[in-house]
Amino acid sequence: MDMSERWAAYDRLRGTVPEWHPVGVVVEVDGPVVRRHYGTHGTAEHAPLAPGTDIAGLVRRQQEAFADRGEPLEWKVYGHDAPALGPALTAAGFTVGWERSVLIAEELPGEPDVLAEPRNEIRSLYAVQEQAERAWAIAVGSPGPHAVPYAEMIADGTPEDGDVYVDVRLQNGEVTAVGWVHANLNRHFKIVGGLSDDAADFVRDCTAHWRAYSPRPLLVEAGGLLRERLLKTGFVEAATVCSYHWRPSGTPETTRPAQLLDWLHDNGPLWDRFSTDFDFKPSTTSMPAISTPVPFAVWHLHAHHRPVPDLPRQIDGIVQRGLLTATEPGEFVYWLDWHHDGYRYDPRRTDLPGRPPRPGNGAHPQGDYYLHLTDDLRLGTFGHPWEETLTVWGPRLLAAVEAELTELLGEPIRRGDEGGRFQRALSC
Repeated sequence: MDMSERWAAYDRLRGTVPEWHPVGVVVEVDGPVVRRHYGTHGTAEHAPLAPGTDIAGLVRRQQEAFADRGEPLEWKVYGHDAPALGPALTAAGFTVGWERSVLIAEELPGEPDVLAEPRNEIRSLYAVQEQAERAWAIAVGSPGPHAVPYAEMIADGTPEDGDVYVDVRLQNGEVTAVGWVHANLNRHFKIVGGLSDDAADFVRDCTAHWRAYSPRPLLVEAGGLLRERLLKTGFVEAATVCSYHWRPSGTPETTRPAQLLDWLHDNGPLWDRFSTDFDFKPSTTSMPAISTPVPFAVWHLHAHHRPVPDLPRQIDGIVQRGLLTATEPGEFVYWLDWHHDGYRYDPRRTDLPGRPPRPGNGAHPQGDYYLHLTDDLRLGTFGHPWEETLTVWGPRLLAAVEAELTELLGEPIRRGDEGGRFQRALSC
C-alpha cells in the first residue's frame, strides 16, 4: 500500500464511530457527523458531505448540541473537504485557528528491537520515571498548538492493543524536551500528539524512534519550522488541515467527568500514598490488610447468612449514594483496582442521561482489592476479596452509609470511633 492509499484509508475513518474511545467521552452521531463530548470541550468530525447537504443546518445542529453541554467545539477542515464548509462555519460564528500540513512517514525497515533503541540523549520517560513531574511541566507548558495536547493524550489513555509513547531528551541528567505519540494497532497510523521542542536533533531522533517502534506509519500535523524539520527526515505531505473554533456562552468545565488514571502520573503515586498512610500489607492469609483511620467500620460481606439478590449492585448503590453526600461538588472520587487500571470520576457528572457511565467495577471486591477514595484520603471504601469484607472510613461517608450497610450485611465486625478506641463485634 503506497502513501496515498494509506492516507485515503485513514481519511475514510472520518465520520465513523470508533471501536474504542477514551473513558468519560460520549460519542454521538448526527448524519455524516460524529461528535465527541469530553465534558471540557468537544470535536466534530465528518464523512464526505454529499452534494446537496444542508451544510448550514448541519453546522447549526452541532452548535446546539455543544451549547447544551457548555462545551467549546473544534472542527477540523481538510483541504479536500467540501469548499462550502469553511464559509459556512465562519458564517455561523466559528473563528479560524491554526493551519497545518498533514505529514506521513513510513516505518523504518530492519530489526525493530534494534531500531527502537533511543539515540543520543533520547530516552523513554518510563526509564526515568522519577522525572515524570518535570516532563509533565515541560510538555504542558510547551508552545502549541499540538495535534493532541500532552495532558489530553495522557487522559485519553489507550485500548488494550495500543500504547502512548513518551520520549524525553536528557541533558546533564535532566529532562529538557518531551515528545508524545499514540499508537493504536487497530488504526492505520501512529499519531504524534506533539513535541515540546523543534530542535533538529530532537525531532530527528524522536521520530526515528517512533517510526521504528511497532508497525504502522507515523502521522503528524505540523507547520512552520517543525514542518521543515520533518520534511528533511523523510516525511511527505499528504494533506492540509485547518481548525475552526466555536465557544458557547457560559464557562465550560475545566475537568473531564471521568478518565483513566495513567500509572506514571496518577495511579502509581496514589497507590504509593495509600500504601504508606494506611500501612497496606496485601496478603491472602494475614488480615486485616490496612490500618484504617477512625472513624471506620468493617462489614463482612456474608455476615447476613442469607442469600441477598444482586448483592454487589446493592452495596455499590449504597456506596454511591454515600459518596454523593460525603464529597464536595466538583470533587473527584478515585476507583482503584490493585495492579490494574484505575479511574477518577465526578459522581455528579456521571451515570446521568447523556453523560458518561461511571467507570470501575464498584465497591464489592471481585477477586482483587477495590477502593473508592478521595485524593486527600480522608474518606473511602476498601474491599478485601480474601477476608470478604468492606471497610468504610471517614465521618461523613460512614454516617451516610452505616445504617443501610448494617441493614443489608448485619452489624460491623470491627469498628473504630473518634476517640481512637477499637471495637470488635461478632459476626451475625
